[in-house]
Amino acid sequence: MIETKKAGIAVDNYKIEKFKTALMQAGFENIEITPFTYDTSLIKVAVPADRIHDVHKLCIKLQTDFNRSN
Repeated sequence: MIETKKAGIAVDNYKIEKFKTALMQAGFENIEITPFTYDTSLIKVAVPADRIHDVHKLCIKLQTDFNRSN
């Protein structure tokens, strides 16, 4: 049995769909979004322990893309 961890990603609300789409395309299916503050949300995703680093790389890439577009 593969060990599963929960990863939490705090994002601005306007970034939610990009993060959700990227996570789903990377094969992560158990995604839960909850409000965090008035303009941010927390994305929680179930991740196999051996793929935690993949989520980290995905977040860095997405944030870099957002920074370049501003």
